[in-house]
Amino acid sequence: MALTVALAVAGAAEGAEAAETDTVTCRPAVGFSRLSGGPLYRLQDDQPLTGASTFGEVGQIGSGWGGFAWTGAGGDGVVYALTTAGKLLWYRYDTSTRSWMAKGGSVVGIGFTPTTKVVNVAVGAGGWIYIVRPDGKLVIYQHLGRLTGAATWASSAGHLVGSGWTADELIAPQGDGVIYRQIGGSLFWYRHSDPSAGPVTWNNGGRGTKVGTGWRFYDLLPLGGGVLMATAAPSGQVTLWRHGDPVSGGQGWPVINLKKYLARADSFGVIVGPDTCS
Repeated sequence: MALTVALAVAGAAEGAEAAETDTVTCRPAVGFSRLSGGPLYRLQDDQPLTGASTFGEVGQIGSGWGGFAWTGAGGDGVVYALTTAGKLLWYRYDTSTRSWMAKGGSVVGIGFTPTTKVVNVAVGAGGWIYIVRPDGKLVIYQHLGRLTGAATWASSAGHLVGSGWTADELIAPQGDGVIYRQIGGSLFWYRHSDPSAGPVTWNNGGRGTKVGTGWRFYDLLPLGGGVLMATAAPSGQVTLWRHGDPVSGGQGWPVINLKKYLARADSFGVIVGPDTCS
């Protein structure tokens, strides 16, 4: 993993001399980590952008989480869990009371069967969920019941916004149309218009802008504002990166390879709210 990390730093540093174009603020990051045996732990980082090794476990908050095909954080304590049968479940954890809110485990979607219906999935802020179909189509849905657990969606059919996407890549959507895509060892930036406002248009005609090379992480999460959290395998090292121009896709990385947390060996990884930074 030393080689992967070194390459990632070099790739991000290619544009490091470019001027920073955006100011970012972050609230405390709330995350979760589930283990293969079923325990679910809550994580928190009070210094997401500046602190080294500040992302840590607060305590175990659940059990029986090992059997899900996928989990993702929706922000504000929201956790989505996908069953092997294709049901999308909703949970929300209240950090102030340190308890799960009512309606936890509610089915908010069906038909998301892994492999046959979905080969890739990621969550952005504002209830936006990105799905890659087996035929490479990129479909996005907005869950309007994100904060309450209601099975209410902006469009039950979702919005078809692209093609040529795969299972062999990582997708980190911010929720504002910006997508970071790790594929073939490179990191690309994309931005599309709001699908609820009409037909989707893409910056650069839908072509991604390369903003990094040597990116070969196991997992990649959006925190908002161009901030990404990456997990390396097999080490489990979680690091934070900040892209200096998430609005236009310019070069420059004000923060690179900031070590935050070392995931447990039996962990499926970490998930963090995509609305942590702005």
